[in-house]
Amino acid sequence: MAGTTNIRYATDYQLDSLSLISSLENGAVNMLPFMVELNLFEDIYSSTISGELVVSDALGLISNFRMNGTEFLQVTLRKSTGDEHPIQRNYRIYKIANRTTNENNAYEIYTINFCSEEFLLAEQYRVSKAFVGTEISTIIEKILTNYVKVGIKGTKPINIEKTRGVYDFILPNKKLFETINWLSTYALPKSGEGADMLFFENRDGYYFKSLQTLYTSQPYQTYKFDPKNISRELNQQVSNVFNFEVLDFFDTLSGITNGTFANRVISINPLTRSYKLDNDFNYAKYFNKTVSLNDNPAINDYQNRYGKTLYDSPPPELEVGTLRMSVENTEMKKNEYISKNPDAVANDVNIRRYMPNRVAQIALANYTRIKITVAGDASLTVGKTIEFIAFGMNGTIERKNDPTYSGKYLITAVRHIIKNNSYITVLEMANDSVRVPYASHNAKNLQKYVDGKI
Repeated sequence: MAGTTNIRYATDYQLDSLSLISSLENGAVNMLPFMVELNLFEDIYSSTISGELVVSDALGLISNFRMNGTEFLQVTLRKSTGDEHPIQRNYRIYKIANRTTNENNAYEIYTINFCSEEFLLAEQYRVSKAFVGTEISTIIEKILTNYVKVGIKGTKPINIEKTRGVYDFILPNKKLFETINWLSTYALPKSGEGADMLFFENRDGYYFKSLQTLYTSQPYQTYKFDPKNISRELNQQVSNVFNFEVLDFFDTLSGITNGTFANRVISINPLTRSYKLDNDFNYAKYFNKTVSLNDNPAINDYQNRYGKTLYDSPPPELEVGTLRMSVENTEMKKNEYISKNPDAVANDVNIRRYMPNRVAQIALANYTRIKITVAGDASLTVGKTIEFIAFGMNGTIERKNDPTYSGKYLITAVRHIIKNNSYITVLEMANDSVRVPYASHNAKNLQKYVDGKI
């Protein structure tokens, strides 16, 4: 938890710098006197940090500084003087929006939109280059260092997790971050199952990580939601949840239709004129082999009229509901002709590994999503995990934790909201599992309901 030295209230903060930097000589202005609200956004499914600064301007900053979208906003934000890990960044201003004046034109209010400079660079250029026999993690690292110009001395750090397998890719003339996200869908973590690699930016730099790796991190903080808690102790206020909202709970129908619990890939080999149907995703097998945030699966062992669970293979006379089809090159190099000409075909793209798993794993990672509002904390960032307890202790009366929502979560989105007199952080969090197992399905007692009988 960020330090609470020299703060009186949980929502206190220290904004060391908020400066507009322009290309004019001595073109720097302190924006603190003009600030109405500052918002900083992070999203684990986004390639960049972005934000908004709402200002009340009576000096004509836009015209005086000839603002044109090439300026920067320098931000240094910390919880208190004891916070050793502030948000310290230069952001690129790219737009002025919602510009209005008051009735007598004494001042105007507008919103300055900004983002990481690298995002504009990534949108400005495309890359078309061939890589032969190269790990995807290496390709992504080269794109970041050679084209985006990060991960080198004096720039933002990068953290790249190694991937499995070597590939032959011709990057298809996509934009820089678009190319990285495209490569991510093929990537398999070096250790772990499936294909759950994500590319994102947080306050500490750029990351290319698997969900399973993120799940193993120690929780940053334990937050409690207890509407009846009226404690005035500062440390407890800092860990209290002000607001709690459920964004997504279970959706069994969606889980079936999009292949979250079971899906199959039909892979076609045009060279051998053959196909295979053994590329299945089975949730139970996957859960038993992988790392999860909590100890128990997101569903129980409910059995349908065929005596099958949501993740079982279908009965012989039927096919699994979610099918995908793709061309594969698995084992092509074993072909009699190609074995004499090994360069005639690309390395295996591992379609049987990544395609059945990718969609299911991303859906599982967001099976339960909640939003909470807590005291502002500059150290909260996407990719971290936290413990969340709904209800809990209330004075001397013990209240049971809510088993539905209590547990370990991955932070997937962060919004820091800074106003003149307060600082709060809004977190979107998700998990793929539950702390307390769901009751086992009693097929005998529930059979008449499963069969639709009254």
